[in-house]
Amino acid sequence: MGLIRRIVDTRTVACPLAAALLSLSGGAEALDSSTIDWQLHGFASQGFTYTTSNQVFGASRGGSLDFTEIGVNGSVRLLPNLLFSAQGLFRNAGGSDREDFRLDFAQVDYNGTFLDSALTLGLRAGRVKIPFGLYNDTRDVVWTRPSVILPQSVYYDTLGLRQAMISADGGLLYSRYNWGDHRFNLEFMVAEPQDDTGDATGFLTGRLDASGRMEGRPLFLGRAVYEWMGGRARAMFSVVDLDRDFNSGAPGLESGKIQALYPLFSLQYNAERWSLTAEYGWVNTRRSGFGDVPVETTSEGFYVQGEYRLSEDWSAVLRYDVFHADRDDRSGRSLARRNNQPRHRFYARDLAVGLRWEFVSNWMVAAEYHNVDGTAWLSPHDNSDLLKGGGDPHWDLFSLMVSFRF
Repeated sequence: MGLIRRIVDTRTVACPLAAALLSLSGGAEALDSSTIDWQLHGFASQGFTYTTSNQVFGASRGGSLDFTEIGVNGSVRLLPNLLFSAQGLFRNAGGSDREDFRLDFAQVDYNGTFLDSALTLGLRAGRVKIPFGLYNDTRDVVWTRPSVILPQSVYYDTLGLRQAMISADGGLLYSRYNWGDHRFNLEFMVAEPQDDTGDATGFLTGRLDASGRMEGRPLFLGRAVYEWMGGRARAMFSVVDLDRDFNSGAPGLESGKIQALYPLFSLQYNAERWSLTAEYGWVNTRRSGFGDVPVETTSEGFYVQGEYRLSEDWSAVLRYDVFHADRDDRSGRSLARRNNQPRHRFYARDLAVGLRWEFVSNWMVAAEYHNVDGTAWLSPHDNSDLLKGGGDPHWDLFSLMVSFRF
């Protein structure tokens, strides 16, 4: 019923807009069936996760198969400048994702070209994919991720935020301008966030399993992109501005207000056989109410990554990924004293190496090894001992995923 409710909620946004766009284009009767283009695609990915200690995506200390992604997506282009697209997804990732079936996105995209097609202006509405950083709007499929597990300093999968980060219900304005070898993109989004999914409410309030409802003004998001030579070099600046009110639904838990600002800087260079990527961002969060004095913290995350394409079928990735819960306390000492927790709960440093092989058409296997110092991005739902001061600060993770697409 939750999935049906979300589909209905999205249609209330997308359908009136679609009708308006059709009327602007001359009405449905003006459509030429010979120009209608539709596509249907899907994917099925099964992962295996093993950790030497701590747990990721289920009971991984003994090996876990609790990492599954199955999706079907389709698109219909009714006019050259009018596109409808949607994706339904089943995802299981242990304690990090308990949503099962969900509507990942369902959006209508209308655009127009100007200045001899050098400038494109457009609008997307519905359940819209969130354009943030280099990988957020392509993170849904392992084929379009650089690794099985994205850098967790920037893209919070293990903390149960995947669904809240991938899409939101609202509208997005975008522009693209081409000038020789240069392209400039601007995007601005206003939307109602999915902060009732996964562990988003607990993450924002700082209280695990917080029972209540998030309300307040919509999410504001912007992204500016510069590309050179068709994406050989890319520079981005993304920013999320969130201002939400938490209305408690449980006795003993006070209501409160959360304000968060998340700027992210991204750089990438793509040569014929190799790519270099780096992203750096911080999250400034202010919490007030909750029966406490206002608390303001600034976490930070960054990674550097190299990819090498060994052949058409083989590629490798090497990455160093760092997260600090407080950029003014990178050792975690002050936070540990204040929260009566071990220092390793407030940082994570992850050195990862991976290999992927597209062994036949539309089939891929990807494997990666992570050596991790710290536990800041581990899910307490998979690691209940973290809440009691437990957890191993030094641990290893091995991940394997087999995927098919059509």
